Amino acid sequence: MRNKLIRLMRNYRQYHQKKLTIFSHLIGVPLVTFSMFIFFGWIKITVPSFFSLSVAWLGVIIFGCYYLLLDLMVGLAATIMLIILCAIASIFTTAGLSALSLKLFIIFFILGWIFQLIGHAIEGNKPALLNNFIDSVFIAPFFITAEIFFLLGYKKDLEQAINDENEKEVL
Repeated sequence: MRNKLIRLMRNYRQYHQKKLTIFSHLIGVPLVTFSMFIFFGWIKITVPSFFSLSVAWLGVIIFGCYYLLLDLMVGLAATIMLIILCAIASIFTTAGLSALSLKLFIIFFILGWIFQLIGHAIEGNKPALLNNFIDSVFIAPFFITAEIFFLLGYKKDLEQAINDENEKEVL
């Protein structure tokens, strides 16, 4: 899994070289993620008299497990972030689609993308998701969590492996 992590992070890093781009994504990615939790919170998987689970929570479970496999420490922090964002979004979606939840979805989605597009304007290139939508969307919350670790001086071994151009090509 480490090779896959380094490959994903190197690919994502190619589109996010400047600190201002990364900072804009530290705001934009959580806003878009929160908006998507509102959207997917409206969709429920229900087994009558047994349980009801929103697709948003199912996503947290799937992404959380994937992130933990990529890197335990960063994955745990990213999963906690997802849980917090989904829990807040759930406050607005437990009763289903409402005028308030729809407004919140639209506002946070647009604001999140504004921050991310400003970052790419600063960077001078197009967003990574235009080349590889699935990897980019799935790895973005993990990537910004890893960037926070790097900024705080943690996970230097991972950061070095991502930045080391001379390291053997990771498959």
